[in-house]
Amino acid sequence: MRLVPHIVQREYLGRLIYGGGDDVLAMLPVADLLPAAARLRDAWSGVSRFAPLDKDDSLRRKLQLEKGHALLDGDLLLRTMGARATASAGLIVAHHQTPLTRVLRELRAAERVAKEQGGRDALHIRVLKRSGGDLNLTLKWDQLAVFQRLLAFLREPGVSRRAVYHCLQWLRDLPEPGGDGEMVAQLLGYQFRRQAGGKTTANAHDVERLAADIARLAVGRDQALDWTGNFLSVAEFLARETRATDRQHPADDKPEGEAA
Repeated sequence: MRLVPHIVQREYLGRLIYGGGDDVLAMLPVADLLPAAARLRDAWSGVSRFAPLDKDDSLRRKLQLEKGHALLDGDLLLRTMGARATASAGLIVAHHQTPLTRVLRELRAAERVAKEQGGRDALHIRVLKRSGGDLNLTLKWDQLAVFQRLLAFLREPGVSRRAVYHCLQWLRDLPEPGGDGEMVAQLLGYQFRRQAGGKTTANAHDVERLAADIARLAVGRDQALDWTGNFLSVAEFLARETRATDRQHPADDKPEGEAA
């Protein structure tokens, strides 16, 4: 129980509601949702795999995870479930005025989807949009890094806010990809570079490699193009809530999403 509150409330700006056994219920701002989830996943196994440490992050370095053990604050050594342990998570992004009963209901459903569609070691993200048309995405934990790279790209101030829209428009006209998904990779790479606002941003995020990695995740799935569209749409929604420019110049409007 020492690790969960440390991660949720010290490393990130969250609030732990419940933590016991193998269950955790917490609320976090959208910007912290995925990093905190990955960190909790690592703590479960006692291995830094999905949330690698930044050597300059002195706060997060207070918790060291290695070889199935956790060392907290330099003096508390705890045994975790081990590197072979699996964990599934449901993540809900909802407006702060969404009824809590609905959020909890959707959260339980998202966890079931993660176990059923992801193979018991995955996460399912569900975005409850106020305008309707909820967004859903299931990922294995080792696929989360590609999603976070896309988020980082979309958050850049120079990237067009219509970048994902243009990708979705093109995807509608494509046949289902086969082989290595080169067609999808080329389309996404072209659009990412075109919408990046300059070579500096495109090169910094290596958009062609990013596009190829997204296509690789999509190939072989049923309805691969629909999955790619969901991948892009969920990323765009989360990026919209955490734009780099918004952090520097907060908007007057209240954000649409908060996370549970």
